[in-house]
Amino acid sequence: MKSYLKFLSRNKLYTAIEAAGLIVSLAFVVIISCYVWQQFAVTREASDYKRTFIVNLGREELQAIPGEISVLMDRVPDIETGARLWNYGTGGRFKDNVIQGGVDVCHIDPEFFDIFKFDFIEGSPEILKDRDQVILGESFARKLAPDEDIVGRTMVLRKDTVLIGGIVRIPENSQIKEKDVYRAFPNKDEITTGGFVIPLSMALIRLREGADQEAARTLIDTVIRQEFSDWYKIREPEYRMTMPLDELYFSPRNKGSIVRTGNKNLVYTLIAVGILLLFSALFNYINLSVALAGKRSKEMAIRSTLGETRRKVAWRYVSEAVLFVTACMALALVLAKFLEPVFNRIVAGDINLDLSYSVPYLATYALLAVLVGLISGLIPAWMSQRLDPVAVIKGEQRRQTKAVFSKIFIVIQNVLTVGLIALALVMELQFKHMVDMPLGADVSGLYYISSGTIGDDQFAAKPYIDRIGKTNGYPGKRNIMMSATLGENNTIDIGIINCDPEAFDMFGFEIVRDYHRPIMGTVWFSESAVRAYSIDEDEPVVPDMLKSHYLIEDHEIGGIVKDFAVEGPSRTTGAQVGILSVDDTGGQSGRVLKLNRIDSRVKAELKEIGRQESIRLTGDESRMDDFGAITELIERGLSKERNFIKLIELFMLLAAIISLLGLVAMSAYYAGIQTKDIAVRKVFGGTVASETR
Repeated sequence: MKSYLKFLSRNKLYTAIEAAGLIVSLAFVVIISCYVWQQFAVTREASDYKRTFIVNLGREELQAIPGEISVLMDRVPDIETGARLWNYGTGGRFKDNVIQGGVDVCHIDPEFFDIFKFDFIEGSPEILKDRDQVILGESFARKLAPDEDIVGRTMVLRKDTVLIGGIVRIPENSQIKEKDVYRAFPNKDEITTGGFVIPLSMALIRLREGADQEAARTLIDTVIRQEFSDWYKIREPEYRMTMPLDELYFSPRNKGSIVRTGNKNLVYTLIAVGILLLFSALFNYINLSVALAGKRSKEMAIRSTLGETRRKVAWRYVSEAVLFVTACMALALVLAKFLEPVFNRIVAGDINLDLSYSVPYLATYALLAVLVGLISGLIPAWMSQRLDPVAVIKGEQRRQTKAVFSKIFIVIQNVLTVGLIALALVMELQFKHMVDMPLGADVSGLYYISSGTIGDDQFAAKPYIDRIGKTNGYPGKRNIMMSATLGENNTIDIGIINCDPEAFDMFGFEIVRDYHRPIMGTVWFSESAVRAYSIDEDEPVVPDMLKSHYLIEDHEIGGIVKDFAVEGPSRTTGAQVGILSVDDTGGQSGRVLKLNRIDSRVKAELKEIGRQESIRLTGDESRMDDFGAITELIERGLSKERNFIKLIELFMLLAAIISLLGLVAMSAYYAGIQTKDIAVRKVFGGTVASETR
């Protein structure tokens, strides 16, 4: 081992390139592997996740009727327990002070805490059996009373005075989002078909241990179709009304209001990129190790002639590789911990990476180091078996075999690098396409503020503001999204933007047909919406199923506009249609401003207005993402995609640098072994230029 360390010290360039490539690649492999493991581990958070399911009505969102659980438990004997959750925001007061930012309330059944066994700092789930008591989330309890025992105090939620009976701790990396207040679920279990009186909820069921899950799920499907036929969406007969709990986190139907969301495509892409980066560094290490093995061939030949067996010589190569990779892994763990906050900031997921150095994790890291060391040491070891010690000592051993291996590994390494470069370029083009997505409206020079409390007089006094409109939403961000089933298996999502006539004109929608009615109190359908609802363009009438909607009731169809975006580029689907509701917006609306110029001073002034308004509404600057130029807001909605592309580009850059350093090292190596040949050619008239061609 001393001879190996001495050899590394004499070949500092090769050692530095090998170490740098392995340390960086192993650091990212550790980060990615931990992130991927934790992303999948969160789906197994509930101890009985294999027999726990989400009940739904076949809707786009995973929703259920509040009375559904009791009906199912009566009809399906294999259901052991069930729980419902219903989340909404409301106002609140504590110690006669208004709670800044409002209160995030979750109505919940006590049985939920049997499915997810969270720790209670004070109290227990039994508190929820008293409808006048509530449980606080730990973070909210600290916000209300950082230095006081809050249990036993009262607070006001809307008009209800409730007693704080307990505090629950939900881990930061749980798939369940921590809510401010947990209340008993409204007593609506007697609801039957047609008796729906409160919003749709989320429902969980857990089957009995040993139950036939397939038979139980089939029976649940049958019961829902029979008992709740007015509510479930028309789906094909094989459509399942239950979803396994471990699929919920990654499901696109999980909208993230109660359960955090994961991105399976992101996870799989990171796995692929991590493997490519590791193999790039591994091939680079093997390539240099094979080349450097030639420099140690005489040492190994002498060992063989002195009695050391071929197997022992081969094992020496393998053990040295394992030692080198293990040392690199130790440094990689330090680098990974340093990069952890950077990774979390770039990936920006609901559940962040949490690098762990517990015994199981350390054992995994050690196993990874040993495997990489074995793989990288086997080829030099195998090549040592092919050497003739006598020929090596005499200087007669040919280098052709090593040259062939080097060329193969260089080609593979460069192919991997080119693959990453191609991936980054394709993703950049896709991102540009998303940013440039047509909105179906002209939003240039328009600035949006999602608060109606700022007086119009304050804006009218600004010389850079030409026009002011009231609106809830804008092209690219609908106010309300709802789903509708039109015929068998034809489900569409309807995005509604509610604005006043001034904002309607400012958005510049392209009017296809104008029925010349007073614009106030009208609805305008996009061409896709007209086709979806089969509206007669000559005698247009609001479809019956829309007449009861509070943004459409008592409105006439004012005209038809070209299709416009109701969601941002990352959430746009082919099943979305748009409707515009034009009225006075009820006074509860944001503002859209037409600016005659946008310079740094204007941006700074509007940003400060937005900052002050955000603090007034929430107590902090968390609402500032709802203020800005519409084009910037739409691009801001792609921040996760932008950050992910940056991560891929970083991996691409690292792979390119590793490949480049490897090529430099190999060039230096080949130049070194051809020193005599180069010297002879220079004696006979060769030049530097001729040798570098």
